[in-house]
Amino acid sequence: MITNSIIGQDVKCPDWFLKTMIKYGLNKKYELFPFIKPGLLLSDFNGDKSIDCAALIIEKETKKKGILIIHSKIFKYYIFGAGKNFGNGSDNFGWLKMWKVYNNKTAYETQFDKETGDIIGSKVINLIRPAIGVEDMKIAGGLIYWDGRKYIWIHQGE
Repeated sequence: MITNSIIGQDVKCPDWFLKTMIKYGLNKKYELFPFIKPGLLLSDFNGDKSIDCAALIIEKETKKKGILIIHSKIFKYYIFGAGKNFGNGSDNFGWLKMWKVYNNKTAYETQFDKETGDIIGSKVINLIRPAIGVEDMKIAGGLIYWDGRKYIWIHQGE
């Protein structure tokens, strides 16, 4: 791992992560910005038996916060927040107060009535890969989960 002082805050990231950011020009629009601890998470998020990296970022122009995931084997990247809408997280993850690798094999997705928006229960979701748990420390959060084709939002809480 190297310390990143070129792209933004001092954050220790794998070399391949920083090289991928530069290769795709992500460093021109985003900056690593560890607005909570830890500043990055490592796990095999897509199930290909290689360790991927998720880091906290900020969009330079708008100052909107988010998460950047890069898959290590194929060097494909995904951005959540930081100016890009994702699930109930919106385009700014400034609400994020805690995040972690979620290794449980099941999750409970909050279900809402489509007409009233009221909570009507929860649905059990079986997980075969780790997810990223994101929370606002109050009543809501979710999981960012690779479903085999794309990342999905699994809403938890109110």
